[in-house]
Amino acid sequence: MSNRISVHKFADDEVYCWLEQDSCITLKAVSDRDAVELSAEEAREIASALLALAKQLDALDMRPAH
Repeated sequence: MSNRISVHKFADDEVYCWLEQDSCITLKAVSDRDAVELSAEEAREIASALLALAKQLDALDMRPAH
């Protein structure tokens, strides 16, 4: 398990995503009880980050068990 968590922040820090304990991707969106509104560019940035995290998670799943 990684000791360092890399948190990706988007949409004026209203959307966050990260790998949780090298076992899943966590996505959190918070905006004072309102829905988080995203521009097309912000949506693409989040999608890109989620795909990168998915690749990391896939690579971790491929590691041999100890």
